[in-house]
Amino acid sequence: MKKLFASLALLTLSCQLLQAQLPKVGSIANAGQLVTQLVNAIKPAAFTSEFSGAKEGLLGQAQKISSAAEMANTVTSLIGYVKPDMFKTGTTGKSLIDLGSKAKTMGDAAGLLKNFENGLKPEALTDDWSGMRTGWLSALNQLALNQGK
Repeated sequence: MKKLFASLALLTLSCQLLQAQLPKVGSIANAGQLVTQLVNAIKPAAFTSEFSGAKEGLLGQAQKISSAAEMANTVTSLIGYVKPDMFKTGTTGKSLIDLGSKAKTMGDAAGLLKNFENGLKPEALTDDWSGMRTGWLSALNQLALNQGK
């Protein structure tokens, strides 16, 4: 009986911790949270030296995202600060920026953010990102779906 209660308590705690990692989805404003989470998951060494002076402004821009165009613009700006050698083979900053210039819907902008994250080498991301990634991707997919309604 004690094991059952301990298991239930552990399960409840695990669910609460997982829920805490997932940003609330359902409005365009949450796109900024997803961008900010990815920015914070990228190691400082993966960025060019110019990023340190631009980070605060970029994060402020992310928090003001209210459209697909603003999200794509913020993400393409971020891409420009990532060192070229931090991208996986087959992915370049230029190809992602080109993709961003074609984004018309929130689904397009979410796809850009997903492709950007997926195009980064594992060493560009913090160690704890792998534990947050599944929830982040789920929230990103939900954002794209909710905006399509």
